[in-house]
Amino acid sequence: MNNIVNICFSESAGGKFRVAIRMNELDGQQKVIVLSDDLSQGPIKGGVNIEERINWGSIVDEEEYFASYGADDLKENYNTFYNEISKINDKDTLYLWYGSSQEFCGMLYALELLKDRNLNIYLINATDTIVKDKDNVYLSRAAGDIVPQYIDKYTSLKQKLNSNKYKQLLDTWELLKNDNSILRVFKNEQIKSVDENYFDIDVLKYTPKEFRKSARIVGSIIENSDVEISFDYILWRVRKLVKLGKIDYTCSQVYYGTFESMEMEIKITKEGLKLLNTNQKAMSVWKNSNESLDDEEYMINEYIKEGRLEEKINIAKKLKDVLDSKTIADKTGLTIGQVKNI
Repeated sequence: MNNIVNICFSESAGGKFRVAIRMNELDGQQKVIVLSDDLSQGPIKGGVNIEERINWGSIVDEEEYFASYGADDLKENYNTFYNEISKINDKDTLYLWYGSSQEFCGMLYALELLKDRNLNIYLINATDTIVKDKDNVYLSRAAGDIVPQYIDKYTSLKQKLNSNKYKQLLDTWELLKNDNSILRVFKNEQIKSVDENYFDIDVLKYTPKEFRKSARIVGSIIENSDVEISFDYILWRVRKLVKLGKIDYTCSQVYYGTFESMEMEIKITKEGLKLLNTNQKAMSVWKNSNESLDDEEYMINEYIKEGRLEEKINIAKKLKDVLDSKTIADKTGLTIGQVKNI
């Protein structure tokens, strides 16, 4: 029996697929290869250079964890990834999984490594699948969000990669490599380079006027963003905004002239409000946000958000006969793929 090789692009996705393989008793028939580096951020101009990637990791992580442990981990992961990729043969069936910006950029990089080989490749956008059971509805924002017991539902939407699509994706990767951007976002089935401050307004609109734990604020930013983004990147932008005077901070621990970000409490400054006021929609969110939620109120709001998912799906169903998928996606916050598969 030919092997199925699942190639994914985050540690969380790798873990989910290993669980799925065990749960579905597919050991020996399927394997998992993981590239954990987030190629949606940091330098890739001219191609992926591991030393440049290590330097980027040190810039984003000012608390020296990366310098102590992450560099060696990154090198080991790239070495393992290259070795596993080289072992793939024309009898294998490849599933390349994506959904987030990180995963899409990783997929483009993998396709570059696999080019000029006669391989049987399928692409799977994990965000396209809507999984329902008697109690819940699951929508993934990335391959790392899949529900392992329903792996067959995700793979049923696999798309065979033909030569024209392959060339298009490789051309896209070349365009991304030919600019100096350090941030790339995947939205509405398109990947593009953007300014490094792309998420700054999102950061400010969830930063209250009174000091509050930075980790909780970053969590809100990530959860409510329409583009999947890493915790580390948003925390790096928080520190940038502190240095620019848009955010104020207090922290009980300072190491080597940097703040201990996880212990930091932050609030918006007058300068931050001036910048936020250039975006009226974001300003409205800031004004209407409840900055003093206690634990009970927080949980209630989480349940409300879960309820909205069913509402989004019902609205999308009603609109499918009168609007195109992209318009429905824009109006409901679902992805185009999710709308198509309702």
